[in-house]
Amino acid sequence: MKTFALLIFQLFLLARLTAAQQSENIKYFDTKNRPITEKKFKERRATNQVLDIVGDSTNHRKLIEREENGQFADYAKLVSAIEKASGKKIDTEKPLVIIYYPGKDKCNETISLSKSTSYYRSLQKQSDAHLIFVYKDFDSSTGNIPDKWIKDPEALVEKSFFKYHYPCQSFVAISKTGKYSSYFGEFPLSFVEKAVKAVQ
Repeated sequence: MKTFALLIFQLFLLARLTAAQQSENIKYFDTKNRPITEKKFKERRATNQVLDIVGDSTNHRKLIEREENGQFADYAKLVSAIEKASGKKIDTEKPLVIIYYPGKDKCNETISLSKSTSYYRSLQKQSDAHLIFVYKDFDSSTGNIPDKWIKDPEALVEKSFFKYHYPCQSFVAISKTGKYSSYFGEFPLSFVEKAVKAVQ
């Protein structure tokens, strides 16, 4: 019995030592890809104004801005792909808002796509925008995919706007001129309304 207890204790110490070594080997970077201390990294992340992702290596943690603005060159190609995937015509006179679901994660595991869709109904009424719901991956154990959601055509939305797996859901608002404003991770409806106005 003593030998067994000693073995368990040694395994526990080994696990703690391994975890400590791994923690010491992690390198932290700010949004400009400059090295920073773990303390500064955690302080900045705690503001919720940034997200953290795995960097160039598995032991690199990088902060990224939650908002991105720019000019998108392939607007016509994107609209065509979404129309083909959804079977519906998009009114290009209105800003296009894409609500993007990256797949199940800790943030969205208790949220069904059906509930998520109903959450945006008020936005559809308030905002003069064309809403599209796009998913990357879907866990069938949560039920059936709601009619409003479409599979990301040729991963075009992901490649263009959501290069990492941001938690929960993200969105991008795009005008017919290609001007866009996106937000990564969980967001309130007011952020979408703000982005729609910004691209008009």
